[in-house]
Amino acid sequence: MRKVYLFILVTSLLLVFSCSMLVQGQTKFNDVTITAFCDAGHNALPFEWYADEFAKAGIKVNVVTAPFANIYEKLKSEFIAGTGAYDLIVLFPMYLGEFAGMGYLKPLDEYAEKYDPRLDDIAEGFLKLYDYYGGKLYTLPYDGDVLSLYFRKDLFNDETEKSNFKKMYNKELASPETWDEVLDVAEFFTRKSGETLAGKVLDSDFYGFAFLAQRGGFAYAWWLAEFASRGGKYFDQDMNPMINAEEGVIALQRLIDLLPYCPPDVLAYGYDELTNALILGRTAMCLQWPCNWKKGNDPTVSKIVGNLGVTHVPGVMKDGKLVYRAPMPCGRTLAVAKDSKNPEAAYYVAKLLSDDFSLADVSTPQTGLDPFRKSHFSNPGAFSGFAPEKEASEYLAAIDNNLTYGFPDLSLPGTAQYIDVLEVYLGKAYTKELSPKEALDATAKEWNSITDSLGKANQIKIYNELLVGWKEVGLID
Repeated sequence: MRKVYLFILVTSLLLVFSCSMLVQGQTKFNDVTITAFCDAGHNALPFEWYADEFAKAGIKVNVVTAPFANIYEKLKSEFIAGTGAYDLIVLFPMYLGEFAGMGYLKPLDEYAEKYDPRLDDIAEGFLKLYDYYGGKLYTLPYDGDVLSLYFRKDLFNDETEKSNFKKMYNKELASPETWDEVLDVAEFFTRKSGETLAGKVLDSDFYGFAFLAQRGGFAYAWWLAEFASRGGKYFDQDMNPMINAEEGVIALQRLIDLLPYCPPDVLAYGYDELTNALILGRTAMCLQWPCNWKKGNDPTVSKIVGNLGVTHVPGVMKDGKLVYRAPMPCGRTLAVAKDSKNPEAAYYVAKLLSDDFSLADVSTPQTGLDPFRKSHFSNPGAFSGFAPEKEASEYLAAIDNNLTYGFPDLSLPGTAQYIDVLEVYLGKAYTKELSPKEALDATAKEWNSITDSLGKANQIKIYNELLVGWKEVGLID
């Protein structure tokens, strides 16, 4: 791994050097100080790494961080107070509709014309769904989170397993294209301790699938994967919930049907537990964020180095065509606060992070930032420290494809409330306290109450502004 990190470090330094020349050649601010706000942890590191580069442009950046769970409250309190405490904000896209719709963020179109962030280089799905609101540019991308299907290549390529699967299901063993196939493959690979898997006797139980089910704001995305692929939408244009339609019920029943082929503690799985289930050799498949691939190829933490495949999320067949939509939970964007005292300098720092320095940041193991630019996807060499360049190319192609067919987080005032209620009732369905239909009907009822409490007319206005971008990428007619 020392050689891996050395390679990445050298690559990063070369990129920083070239960007340093760019900064010095493009612009110079007059010793401006801005304050950036970011979730605490490794994704705030680039603000430290490039402090000298910002200084060469005449900008000093003070960084304020907060725990992930406190981000919304911190930002909302500041926006309401309007003190201008933050200039540049690392923003979760689920807050875009509310914060842009309520006038808390500054449109960036004017600055984008002056300091080109190469918008045409950004994955279209991310750009239209997470950077624009109501036809205006409000953010630049920082972290390209999207779900993909990860699977054990060594198991899928084992000749005995392939032969046995063909006998049992009368079809070839391959990474699943549809959710029906996910169920078959998950059932096939689930084995008890003492049974044989790919020629080895298991010393512990092995499972075919795993998903993130722990209540916390993003678990709903694993249900969303099939719901969205079936054409499901959160609301209609009048804010009537659509989650309890047939698409939602089928998707929820699917996860329930998969539970027997998941680890018994799967309902408590968050990000770390789900990643470890795959890279420590407990399961054959899972849906997960892109950094799963980097961890799966890190020999200091993974038992499956070199054996991790990645492909598009499973979908459904419609009129003989495979249709899938990849949820884009979490993600990170860079926004400028409306009350910033130095908005142009704040935008310029965002532009450098989103564009000039971004390849180094998404290809290092020191952050959890993931690729989002076409130039990221066409540079597998920058990621080859994790795996051979051919495998890096396959990884990047899969992420690019899933972003192209991405499905966005809900982004409205009250998003945290809507999602928390949904996750509560998903949990009740997983434990069979309620049927899938009962759980989603109860969710829809509470969603209506949330909408009414926040002002239905304003919710409709903000939601329909979001639909502008969704229509442009073909999510709605």
